Amino acid sequence: MNFEQMEYIVNVANEMSITKAADNLFISPSGMSQSIRQLEKELGIKIFNRSKAGVTLTFEGKIVISKASKLLSTIKELNKELYDYKSGYQSHLKILTAPTFFYILDETLVQFNSKNEDVTFELVEENPTDILKNINKENFDFALIPASEEELKKEKNIRYEHIYKGHICIAVGKKSPFYSFDYVSPSDLVDSKLVVYNKSDYKPIKKISIQNLNKALIKSNRINILFELVKDSQAICYIHDFTVKDSPMVINGDIKIIPLKEENYFSVDFWLIYLETRGLTKVAEEFYNDFLKNFKNRT
Repeated sequence: MNFEQMEYIVNVANEMSITKAADNLFISPSGMSQSIRQLEKELGIKIFNRSKAGVTLTFEGKIVISKASKLLSTIKELNKELYDYKSGYQSHLKILTAPTFFYILDETLVQFNSKNEDVTFELVEENPTDILKNINKENFDFALIPASEEELKKEKNIRYEHIYKGHICIAVGKKSPFYSFDYVSPSDLVDSKLVVYNKSDYKPIKKISIQNLNKALIKSNRINILFELVKDSQAICYIHDFTVKDSPMVINGDIKIIPLKEENYFSVDFWLIYLETRGLTKVAEEFYNDFLKNFKNRT
């Protein structure tokens, strides 16, 4: 019995379905079924009873699944311990983040560093689509991302924890005709000039707005430039509700954050994600807990 076969049978036992288990592991049901039959032949037992209604465990199967589950858990723990051993306590944190979290991360980094001077940091800012592509490829400790749970379920080898349910807003200055509004609808924004932050993910906005995001007044990776333009013009900038809540421009009223709404607000879920095979190291968990406190203070 190899690792792959153990993973197959444990998933099938959890789902009580070969099809669902195969979907979870991104393989074909026929390939999984063939591998399990081969394992049953090698062991000389039947692990599953198969019927049109699904699969159930045999008596022998329950014994095998119990042992396989423990072995898989032990292997994952071993991988984590080996990683922690190689990196010591871990003196370097590498974090992948969507732009919307950058201000809170920066604040948390300063606070955390004052208590842990030996820890160094690397913050890499990407749009959510690239985060999901790169979290498995590079050596990141964790990532912070706006996404739907359906998107995250499609990804292999990640765990995720829900942080917050927010909503999409616009940022406007006092010269904007929307400054006095409590909320705006997508149809209100048809002729508005846009300023666009390059690394943001505008897929959700494209679904709800008929605006052409390619015709933006300016695109930049410098949010301060975009906000200065918003402050001094009628341009709008799409943003999440908490991103710049504590910005001096927002606090003094030069810029107003207005929710996008039709019958309801346009909601967005925000998540912590990390590799299942690696988990969170002690220092990563400590940093994330500090980040979460700062985040809750803002929202």
